[in-house]
Amino acid sequence: MRKIACLFAICLLITGASFAQTTTPSQVKKVTLFSDQALVTRQADVKIAAGLNMILLESAASNIEADSLQASVFGEGEVYSVQMKDVYLKEQPQENIKILQDKIKDLQEARRALTDREGVFNKKSMFLDSVVNFSNTQVPQEIKTSFPKTEDLQKTLIFLDDGYSAISKDKQALDLKVSELDKEILALERELSGLTGSNKSKKIIEIMFNSAKEQEVAIEATYLVYNASWQPLYKADVPLDLKEVNLMMFAKIRQMTGEDWKGVKLSISNVIPLKGAGTPSLSSWVLDVQRYMPQAAAMMEDKAMAFGGMVNRRKQAVYEKSDNVMEDAKAPAAKFVTAERKELPLSFEYDLPQALDIESRDKETILPVLSKSLSGKFFDFAVPQVSQMTFLLCRTASDKELLSAPLNVYFGGRFIGKTFMNEKKPGEDFDLNLGADRGVKVKREKLKDKVTETAFFGKIERLTLIREIAFKITVENLKEKAVSIKILDNIPVSRTDKIEVKDVKIDPEPSNRDYQDQKGVALWELALKPKEKKEINIEFTVTYPKDVAIEGLQF
Repeated sequence: MRKIACLFAICLLITGASFAQTTTPSQVKKVTLFSDQALVTRQADVKIAAGLNMILLESAASNIEADSLQASVFGEGEVYSVQMKDVYLKEQPQENIKILQDKIKDLQEARRALTDREGVFNKKSMFLDSVVNFSNTQVPQEIKTSFPKTEDLQKTLIFLDDGYSAISKDKQALDLKVSELDKEILALERELSGLTGSNKSKKIIEIMFNSAKEQEVAIEATYLVYNASWQPLYKADVPLDLKEVNLMMFAKIRQMTGEDWKGVKLSISNVIPLKGAGTPSLSSWVLDVQRYMPQAAAMMEDKAMAFGGMVNRRKQAVYEKSDNVMEDAKAPAAKFVTAERKELPLSFEYDLPQALDIESRDKETILPVLSKSLSGKFFDFAVPQVSQMTFLLCRTASDKELLSAPLNVYFGGRFIGKTFMNEKKPGEDFDLNLGADRGVKVKREKLKDKVTETAFFGKIERLTLIREIAFKITVENLKEKAVSIKILDNIPVSRTDKIEVKDVKIDPEPSNRDYQDQKGVALWELALKPKEKKEINIEFTVTYPKDVAIEGLQF
């Protein structure tokens, strides 16, 4: 106990004087990047004396999870403590500030030069305007001349047209450059503001090590930092023969931790970090008679109305597919270097093969992670009640590596548009959306919507409305080759005995009347020959009381 107390007292004395000690030079050697944070490994080599030593490593990261800190000392002795401390700075890191200030100054000077050129363009434009306006002024009698010849007028018009066109073109290019410079200046000013803010501090990793002898030891410290993240980005390249899909996943990295990563070994992980979430629990399933409470009912009605007013819309940018031209290649294109894949108990991790430099700046770094060829079945898909566009899909095998992310689609090496790739849902097929297919057209039109009244005789006499409705869906293959297409449409389903849906006639019969267990949602799977056209006809009758408001028939 006495030995422990002495050591503890020595620790307090050393800790009190530690801020005056110099830090040991260290470097970030490895980084494992998660979706919203990064695990940083910092290494150092230091000579120490026998006995108790205080080893200090400095980190420039601004937001470190102190509880995540771990450190190992590779040498003979014992580690007494490892902790993270904040040392507040009286002076700011002038070197980094000056670098940013110089960059901002250079960009602002470049912007002023562009603004001066814009003034020249304005003067040229004013000169041309004066030439045009001169023809509208009253010319004194003594300087009047004969009317210019046709050739002279034509040359003047060409001069004015060329002059205005050149000024307009140059001014547009100039405005674009000024806009790009403004973005760069704004990003650097945000970065500078982060360095010059008040109460800036630096992080010190404090390791207390009792060395068995005088020796050189290696230090390795790991800790979690925030303001670092990655998101997947996919590129799907579909060959013209539609035999497979070449899929690449890129990591879109943002790094604003406050410390640069130079020559680091980078790993990308798709693990979901645990953030204090417990395992789910289940309560008893209790059945009871509903008790009406006026005030509570009013509150529930208000919430229901508010919820009913919210509409989620998915936006999808679709670009027109251009004609592909096959060209003879002199040599095969070089492939992207991808990461080495490791499967862990909870996730996948990808080790990038090359050492990387990633600065702590407000910019994105995009790196290739994986590449795979997906074989599958290609088909068109349409929901004409929602959209008259058809979409080319590839039904393929999915795995847990593929995450939800934006997808850039290429056909034969040509970019045609953007879409979004969703993760595979349990029990559903994985369909890769490759964008709109303009070679297959689909149209849905209403043929009949007739309402008649009739008296319903039974125990109670009342008026009943009978509504006869008919639709026609036309699908046409404009291509020179056969296609297969899947079409979704629905027939109304009644949830009350006051409404009857009857006399349903569908031609041709759908492949599945309740697609994915959705009652009334029908799926047709059609094969179309080149230039072939097919029709789907849907008829039904809806019967309901005249004095009852019906939800779902407003189309």
